[in-house]
Amino acid sequence: MVPWGRSISMSESARYEELVAELARTLLRNRDASDVRGGSRNRRVGISGVRHQLDVSFVDRNTSPHTLVVVECKHLRYSIKLWHVKVLKSTIDDLAQRLGADSSVKGIIVSICGAQSGAITYAKYHNIDLQLVLDGPSFRFKYADLELKAESGTAFGAGYAVAVGVALHPCKLCGLAFARNGTPEVCPSCAAAT
Repeated sequence: MVPWGRSISMSESARYEELVAELARTLLRNRDASDVRGGSRNRRVGISGVRHQLDVSFVDRNTSPHTLVVVECKHLRYSIKLWHVKVLKSTIDDLAQRLGADSSVKGIIVSICGAQSGAITYAKYHNIDLQLVLDGPSFRFKYADLELKAESGTAFGAGYAVAVGVALHPCKLCGLAFARNGTPEVCPSCAAAT
């Protein structure tokens, strides 16, 4: 057990990364994006010379300059903490300096739980997206103007997940964006915790 919270087994974390990578592939099918990568061998070298392991990454060629999107997957039983966002910000800066003016780097952190207020504030200031991506039959993943979602009862593997536009609203407790069905002001994760 790590001192800052209970961790999940490597197999659950790896499975979650695979889910997010598959969501990215599906979401980007009709966009000029390439090189969706995931897993322990997905590494890029920053200006420091450090080889950063990226949970999921892809290059969006619809932007000018092209954007390297780095998705950090946190399959944890506790909220995203400020230090998680700071680590991703540091990685983004190292990679951006290596890529130079020809590309930019965008960060996204996905988790199955919410985020602490300091993490939300820091992420918002540095334009890092925090998203709640549950690993069950219902999920939602967003990038730029695209969103992929599946509601309970649909089967991701059967191809029923489709990209649609949905208005997202911040959860009043954790700040992560979610689609409201009716008038709830808290995301499903926070609602289940209360």
